Amino acid sequence: MIITEKYSQLAPEVKSILSRLVEEEFGHVAFVQERVWAQPDWVLIQYDNEEIATFCHIVVREVSMDGTTYTVAGLNNVITPKTHRGKGYASEVVREAGKFALQELKCSYGLLLCADALLPFYNRLGWYSVEGGELYYSQPSGEQRYDSNSMLLPLTGQPNFHPIHINLNGLPW
Repeated sequence: MIITEKYSQLAPEVKSILSRLVEEEFGHVAFVQERVWAQPDWVLIQYDNEEIATFCHIVVREVSMDGTTYTVAGLNNVITPKTHRGKGYASEVVREAGKFALQELKCSYGLLLCADALLPFYNRLGWYSVEGGELYYSQPSGEQRYDSNSMLLPLTGQPNFHPIHINLNGLPW
């Protein structure tokens, strides 16, 4: 069962578990530790026998792409604890996040930042790489350029769009 809830309304104990899982997954990654990240607006959680089997966060943001502003669902922290991996939960949660972003949040695109190893996973779920463009985000020290993979998911039936310039207009997710 997948639960979708506003992050701000999560029970403190659930937030604590999610924070611990994020730390376990990304606590050793210097890039993650050296940046300030956006607080999620939404969380989707897949449960298995009352345990969190997979979750992801969504940040809703007005993002600039090639000079046009789009409402975007920023997907991040797609995490499956080791004991639940290999069961398809992450695929289910990512698919559900796309549906939620279109139907409930009325977003034009999903947008995520990811490591090389995850590109095939997201490609299988309909996401495509934005290659050759530049992506910028905010940090307390000023605007920074992201030098790794960004991916888009078209949510409203439009063809794949390959923007040259993306600005997240805020903290990254």
